[in-house]
Amino acid sequence: NIAFLIHESHMSFNEVMELPYAVFLSLLKHFQMFELMKTEEGREMLKNNKILSQTEPDWDRIRSLPGYRKEVK
Repeated sequence: NIAFLIHESHMSFNEVMELPYAVFLSLLKHFQMFELMKTEEGREMLKNNKILSQTEPDWDRIRSLPGYRKEVK
């Protein structure tokens, strides 16, 4: 993923490593989407992928993960 992001963004290794994690993941997602958009098969995959249009977290799935702790108020 780091090499892919370096290649696509033209950033140096150090620049990529200094990115905040959320920015790194966002750039990675978008560059991968741009790659998929280049082919008909990729565009079809993106069209059929419901998670890309999801705007709210899947709380049930998150709560089922090991290590999840319910917030105590």
